Amino acid sequence: MYYQNKSTLRRTAMKYEEVLVELKNFLYKGRKSVRNSDLAIQNKFIFHSKLDEVAFESEIDWNYKHPHSHNTYQLYMHTLNIVGNLTASYLDTNDENYIEKAHSIIISWVNTEDNQYIANINSSWKDHSVSSRIKNLILYQLSAPESLKMSKAVFNAQLKSHGDFLSDRKNYSENNHGMMSDEALLLLSYFMDDEKIGDRFKELAVLRMERMVYKLFSSMSMNLENSPEYHKVTQVLSAKFIDLTKIIGVDFDSRCKEIIIKSEYINSLIIQPDKTYPLIGDTGYRKLKINKVYDNLIDYQAGLAIINTRTEAEADSSWLSFKSGYVSTSHKHLDDLSINYVHNGESILVDSGKYNYDGRDPMKQYMKSPSAHSTIFLKDGEYSLNNAVDDAKCMRLKFVQETKEYVHLAGINHLYDKMKIWRDIIYFESRGMIIIDRYITDSSKVMSQNFNYHEKLNINKIDGKSYMIQTPKGKELIIKEMTARTISRYYSHENKERGFISRDFGKYIETQQIEYLKKSYKNQYITLLYEPELMNIDGIEEKEGLLNFIVDGKEISVRLQRTDNYTD
Repeated sequence: MYYQNKSTLRRTAMKYEEVLVELKNFLYKGRKSVRNSDLAIQNKFIFHSKLDEVAFESEIDWNYKHPHSHNTYQLYMHTLNIVGNLTASYLDTNDENYIEKAHSIIISWVNTEDNQYIANINSSWKDHSVSSRIKNLILYQLSAPESLKMSKAVFNAQLKSHGDFLSDRKNYSENNHGMMSDEALLLLSYFMDDEKIGDRFKELAVLRMERMVYKLFSSMSMNLENSPEYHKVTQVLSAKFIDLTKIIGVDFDSRCKEIIIKSEYINSLIIQPDKTYPLIGDTGYRKLKINKVYDNLIDYQAGLAIINTRTEAEADSSWLSFKSGYVSTSHKHLDDLSINYVHNGESILVDSGKYNYDGRDPMKQYMKSPSAHSTIFLKDGEYSLNNAVDDAKCMRLKFVQETKEYVHLAGINHLYDKMKIWRDIIYFESRGMIIIDRYITDSSKVMSQNFNYHEKLNINKIDGKSYMIQTPKGKELIIKEMTARTISRYYSHENKERGFISRDFGKYIETQQIEYLKKSYKNQYITLLYEPELMNIDGIEEKEGLLNFIVDGKEISVRLQRTDNYTD
């Protein structure tokens, strides 16, 4: 085979052939998709597990545009993941039909003029497609019988073009895509004929990845891309990169390793009691096979607080998230000051989810908007995310204070033009919460306090601003807004303008919302969400920043966050 000169390999006693075996296993691990490979032999392709099947009469049309989310289909088509799957199926079964089909797809892709570096005709030269594709080509080259391997000239040309693209600063993204690029660049550096170029690629990949770990993870090892799903993505990408450095004998920053090890633990805090991720930011349905941990997660840098409350029967545990602030705009929604709530094992308030990555899609625009989340917002306007450093003064998680009776969470959003919003949550864990929203603007405006509910709840109006929420397990909660001059609206599943959830890529379901509206320049909401069977609460009153109420006969006073200083 035609890889690096053996005398220049890693400074260990491991034999060259053993390194190649480890690299093949590294690329092959986890690929179990014979069904997709069988379909590919029939020219029916599933380019990603979340995408529809696409059929071609003969060869793949590399410029194919799917009727929906065509950019996503284009990207995953050009990753050549199907080549990796076919190669894995060949390794699993020793059936040469799979590797022959992989060979024909590679020949088709290489010989298509519109795929040439850099044609810009389709999605062949995007960071995600390039980084995935070269890994699939290397797996193929390490696995195929000699008669079906790419020629030395073709393989070296692919290594060089992919390496040139991935090492070019203008093609590097400061997010999880950059991590994909670094892993691919480090891998291909091992196979470069030109030793100097290979070393340059290797050093660049390691330096960039170390920088990205420090940039994309908070001091608590929480990913800063606003999505639990992408916490997992970047944690896995980083761990794989570290594994790759061990295989090829490259040093990697020890502090970065510690961050990634801790990031695995963070998953156990983020997940809900049923071990699924909350649909915060660009997150889809995903259930983890790990143990749930019920410590609280408070990360001011990430702008996320998660309060975990375990009951004797773990399936009946409670969970609350509160989001405000950002460091990166990657996968971020306009969801600041929003909450998600699992009450004794049943989802009550939920976020909208990912849907897709097409910012031009009206449904995607809705999913990212404040009206898709349980938050307070200006009815006819949106706020802008400009500079994270400057914006942190105006939008952030301010504090989380825990007492024996309640948890007090507070955050601000002052990013609307000429408007300031303060949200306080007095959370009684498995029993309910009081939500206090205060705002001030330069003129009278319509404000919305919105609640996005799980689709399986049964909601019925009690009176003007009170609703009964019945869960599938028979629990009954009440939500009521308690201040004057408030209009309430209920949006059912049949409403076609708002109230949607997306757990699966490109798909959504109708759900229901309750909205409380006010029109004024300065006002407040005091909203109670609780289960009457578990607590008796009354006497709720706010005066000069002090919230007074009585819970089960005990008088309690809570000092709300100050509202007299713009940057407070």
